Amino acid sequence: MPARSVSAPALADDRAQRLREAGLRRTRALQAVLALFDGAPGWQPTHAQLAERLADEGEPVNAVTLYRLLERLVAAGVLVKRTAADERAWRFHAPGAASATGPLFECDACHTQFPLAEDDASARAVAAAVRRTLARQGHQAARVDLAVHGTCADCRGGAVSRVRRKARLL
Repeated sequence: MPARSVSAPALADDRAQRLREAGLRRTRALQAVLALFDGAPGWQPTHAQLAERLADEGEPVNAVTLYRLLERLVAAGVLVKRTAADERAWRFHAPGAASATGPLFECDACHTQFPLAEDDASARAVAAAVRRTLARQGHQAARVDLAVHGTCADCRGGAVSRVRRKARLL
């Protein structure tokens, strides 16, 4: 069976340099993972979501291989890993994507995260109020991570369309 050709994503010079310095070879799995992150800048998947998307794209990767590859990409500074405490899972994203410490909106349907404006006075006021509340209780907050969960406009648009179609059929 002939091997399928994988189109290599255009790697930025600094990212290619980081990959070389980390000793990472440009394998099919590496190229497929980077292509997914390049194609969806705000996407912050868990390991399981990434494995599922790779399988859907016709590039399945062994779970352990994928875990090790993600860890190496994080160590090389090509990806960032953050803990999603409410899910007890790690999420991965490209550096410069939605900040893990800034206020975020996360779509519960597609798990894309959208950063709120950094100069948003409302978000700063909420964070300050949380810090004051914690201080009154004797705690000292190192940082306040604000996340709003819901459904993004794209996912909501699909749900609204399905509801409208169903209503027309009735």
